[in-house]
This record gives sequence, C-alpha cells and structure tokens, in this order.
Amino acid sequence: MTGVSAREPAPGRTDASRWLLRRRVLPDPALRLVCFPHAGGAATFFHGWQDRVSHGTEVSAICYPGRQNRIAEPPPTSMAELADQAHAALRGLLDRPLALFGHSMGAVVAYEVAVRLAERDGVTPAALLVSGHGAPYLCAATAPPDTAADDREIAALAAAADPALRHSPELLDLVMPVLRADHALLRAYRPARTPRLTAPIVAYRGADDARATEDDMWSWQAMTRSAFRYRTLPGDHFYLTAQEAGLVADVMDACDGGTAEAREAADRDVPLFVRRSPSCPFDPAEEFARLREERPVVRTTLPTGASAWLVTRYADARRVIADQRRFSSRAAVNGPVPPPEPPEGFPPPRPGVFYTYEPEEHARVRRMLTPEFSAQRARALEPRAETLADRHLDAIERAGPPADLIADFALPVPRLLFLELLGVPVEDSGRLHHDLALLHDFHPVHKAQAGAFRRLDVYLRALVEAARATPGDNVLGHLVTAHGADLGDDELAGMACQLLLAGYATISGTLGLSLLALIRDPGQAALVRDGRARPAGVAEELIRHLSVVAFGKVFQTTQDVTIAGQDIAAGEYVLCSLPSANRDKELADGLDRLDVTREPPHHLALGHGAHHCLGAELARMELRVCIPRVLRRLPGLRLRVPLEELRFTPLNAAYGVESLPVDW
Repeated sequence: MTGVSAREPAPGRTDASRWLLRRRVLPDPALRLVCFPHAGGAATFFHGWQDRVSHGTEVSAICYPGRQNRIAEPPPTSMAELADQAHAALRGLLDRPLALFGHSMGAVVAYEVAVRLAERDGVTPAALLVSGHGAPYLCAATAPPDTAADDREIAALAAAADPALRHSPELLDLVMPVLRADHALLRAYRPARTPRLTAPIVAYRGADDARATEDDMWSWQAMTRSAFRYRTLPGDHFYLTAQEAGLVADVMDACDGGTAEAREAADRDVPLFVRRSPSCPFDPAEEFARLREERPVVRTTLPTGASAWLVTRYADARRVIADQRRFSSRAAVNGPVPPPEPPEGFPPPRPGVFYTYEPEEHARVRRMLTPEFSAQRARALEPRAETLADRHLDAIERAGPPADLIADFALPVPRLLFLELLGVPVEDSGRLHHDLALLHDFHPVHKAQAGAFRRLDVYLRALVEAARATPGDNVLGHLVTAHGADLGDDELAGMACQLLLAGYATISGTLGLSLLALIRDPGQAALVRDGRARPAGVAEELIRHLSVVAFGKVFQTTQDVTIAGQDIAAGEYVLCSLPSANRDKELADGLDRLDVTREPPHHLALGHGAHHCLGAELARMELRVCIPRVLRRLPGLRLRVPLEELRFTPLNAAYGVESLPVDW
C-alpha cells in the first residue's frame, strides 16, 4: 500500500485525530490494524490485541462520538460526516500497510472509510475485516423515514435483539446514548455506491447470533466484488472475547495473505461476451464491429470456465432466440451463467422457472402471465409510476444538490412499482434485493447463489400461501384466483422468483444509463426535455442503444447446427450479443449514434419471439414517465465527477452504472 493523503479536513469540521486511540505507537510498524468498535467496551477489547498480534503490528481504535467515552460530544449528523472525519483521523498513518476491522455498526464505518481511502488517496487496505450484524446493504433498501424514532422504539428494538438489555433496565439506560446515536445515523444512511474494492474482505459471524445471518455476511461480496472469506465462530454477537486468540491469528493471516489474490481478481479482463467500449460505456466493445464483418460466430469463455459460441450479427441472433427446438435454455438452473455440463446432465428445471421449460410448457405459463404485463396493464400503472417518480424527485429537490440519481431515483422507483405489482411487501425489499443481486452476478459464486435460491424459495412459498389465503389485486393474487387450481405452490413461487429476477433490475439499469447518456449529450436531452421527441420513440431508442441485457440467455444446442458458416455440435452453449446485434448495419444505418428522434428498428434488446421480455411494456412506460420528468425538474443537470470515475457493472445480468452523482 502506498500513498499519503494530501487532503485537508473539510471546512467547519474539527480535527478528528483525537478519535484515534493508540495504546502503543510503534516507531516502524510493518502493519497498522485500525479497529472500528461498536462501543467503548469493544474499544477496550481491541486495544488488548496489542499484546497478541505479531511483532511489528500496531493496533489502534477509532472511538467516535456516541461511544462510551465520547458520549458528551455531539454525534455526527450523518454517516458521511462520520466516515469523512474517521478518514481524516487516519491521514498521518498512510505510509505503512493499513488493515481495517469493524464490529457491528463499526463495520459500516470501516467500509465507508475503505471507500474513501480508495477514492481519495489511492490506498488499498491490506484487508477489510467485518463482524457482527452491520452490513451496508441492510441500509440500502428503502428511503429514510420522515420522522425519527423515539426512545421507546429504540429501546424495544435493542431489547428484542439483546437479552441482556431486556433483563437489565440499568444497562439499557447506560447504553441509550450510544443506541440513539447509532439509530439516527443508520436510519438515514444509504450506501452511495457499490465500489469494487480490491482489499480482501473477511466476514466473521457468531454461530449463535440470531441477528447476524449468512445473508448478511455474503452481502459483503455482493456489494464489493472483492476477494472474500466467510468465517463462522462459536458464540453470539459478542463472541470476540471467547475466541480472541484464534481470531487474532486468523486476522493476522488475512492481513498478510490475501492482497495479491484480490488485486489479481480485480485486474482480470472482462470476458468478451459482456465487454463494453473503454472509451464509451454505452457502446459494445469496438471489436464487435470487426467480428460482425469477419468472424460473426466466435468462441468465448464464461466466468464459470465453460466454453460457448458467441453470435454477433442481428439476423443470426434473431434466428437463435426464436428457435426453441434447436436452442434450449435448460442449462440455466442455478445462476445466470451455467458451468460445464456435468457428466450426468443438468437437473430438471426448477418449478416455475419457465424459461427453462420445454416449448409447450413455456407457452402455457406465458399465456397465464401475459395479461399481467400487457400494454393495457402498463397504462393502468402509469399514474402510480408518476406518483412514485414525483415523490422521489420532490425529496431530491428538498435535499438540494448533490444527489445520486441511482440510489435516490433510478433504483427505488422501478423497484417499488414492481414489488407492488407482484404483491411483495415493500418492507421485505432489502432482503430480496441482496439475494437477487447475487443471482444477477456473473461471478462463479455457486455456493452463495444456491443459498440465495434457497432463501427465495422459503420466502416466496410463504408469500404464495398468504396470497392463497387472501388474494390481492396484484400478479400473485390474480394468478391464484385465475389459475390456482392448476398451479402448485412450488410452481407459483418459482414463477414469482423468475419475475423478480427479470423485473426491476433491467428497468433500473436502463433508466440510470439513459439519464447518464442524456446528461452527456445536451442536444438529445433538450429534445426530450422540450417535448420535441416522441416519448415512446425516446424510450425505444434508449432501450436499443444501451442494451443493458448483454445476452439474455445461454442456450444449449439440442442438435448439430450451423450458424453463419460455423458448425456447432449438439450440447454446446450458444449466446447472442444483444448490444452487438442492435448496432448491426444490416438492421439500420447509423445505429452507433443515439438519436431520440429515430424511428426505432425492430431491435433485440427486449428479446424476440417466445423469449420476448414479458415486462417490455412496463419498461417502456417507466422510461416514458421518468426520463422527461428528471430533465424538467432538475434543469442544468450535470455530472458531479468525471465520467472516468463512474463504476459500471458489465459482469451483471443488468448492465448499469453503480452511482450517478449529479449537481444541477
């Protein structure tokens, strides 16, 4: 790790160096282990590590206001302010390798500090270690409430989580200042982005801690794409003291060992089949134009190690997608990117996951669902989409610039509308969002993805049972009412799972990238804002131009086939590059250019034939509603950071930008 911060503390902020508690200052440390404890008692514990860590390691703790020995100090007004000041406290320590360990809410603070180290100082910590039940994704699901909780609500939540507080009113009174400070920060906290940290992450969980789950732990990998280890230790939330010696040894091993592996993983090339242009994030990689001309069907390697054929031309891709007999999607069983076919073959299709069904059964399920996603249904939902869009834009205007158009608008508006449409309680969106993110990820994390499927199965089975008891005015309620006798609970739950996987993420990705593309092209933005471009045409052109779904499905040939002169044996994988096909000059001229006044050609961004996207009309409606509203409500919209600093998600089922910081 190299680099020394040259940033000065922000104006009006105090020097936070007093927060850094250093029991022993070493003259020439090989490693600095900085801890972010949950409370003062934990700070004392972390300080005790100085006698246990390897020679040359200096241990310190960041003890910020609200902790037991800083209760008298005014707490920070936001998580961003807290992280900024904690980062400032480390300004003089960046000349040596640095590892961060956060416990409970301290894990969130450590995460935010790691982001600041990466972005502001070019520093990669030797490791980011997290424990307890604090995880940023838990705070990312819903907008902050309008009112703060009172002490009774805070005490009730704390007592429900911790038997010691439930049985000791005196102890509860003692920790209330800490609980108030943490509660206020976490209720208003939203992770600003999903950075691809290169620091290796180790997540620790007490096996008997009912508040921390495997879901919480795996979320660290889903949020950061970093090299990841998950460790379960005996005990509960405060297992640390019981496992101190073994934990210290494991932490030191993590700090010494994982950095090279993490950096190698982070530097690995993006596979061809999802590759975008390094000069323009909206375009497919430049080599696709050459491939369409010279080698339209080419070998590619999937992240799982499986080999596949990649089809790059429009006409060829259209034929493959339409031909269910020769190109089966049965291999997509436990994640978006299949592994090499096992010798015994793939397991049967998951009940309800109908895109893996044989053609006749696939058509049966689509007939049931088509009315729920028709153009008429989308028109009926338009007033609700307008209300959600206006409500979130009102909040953005009230807060004033800057804003993150992903976290504040492009993610929550499609998500809320889709969950309401399906019949999923909004309060459950956080837990679902994490598992759906795992299943959209093209990285080969099969164990985590299998766990996500299991959790979704349990949750959606319960949702189906509730819908059978009391059918609502939503997709699940309508399916139960119209087809409940023909659909078992497993199939209904599987259908709901597939709809969630194909639902709001693609709309959100398209909406975020559309706003970025129009910010970058003021001429096109003016046509949209002033109403000179037809809204339906604008939506269709943006869907085609951005093509956020890179390939839709990985097909498997059921017999020997030939595509564009390339012989492909039965059983091989085939996928179609939709961004490449949608720029093919055989489809129309000038398709590399965004033109919101264009009469859109019959592109493949929403699939084709039996694999045409069920939610196509919903996506079109939301883009028609949302994009002109943003441009009109936020005049002078501009990026707050250079384009090069934005982070994109090529290795995801729905390509997008992770954060879109703007001013206006």
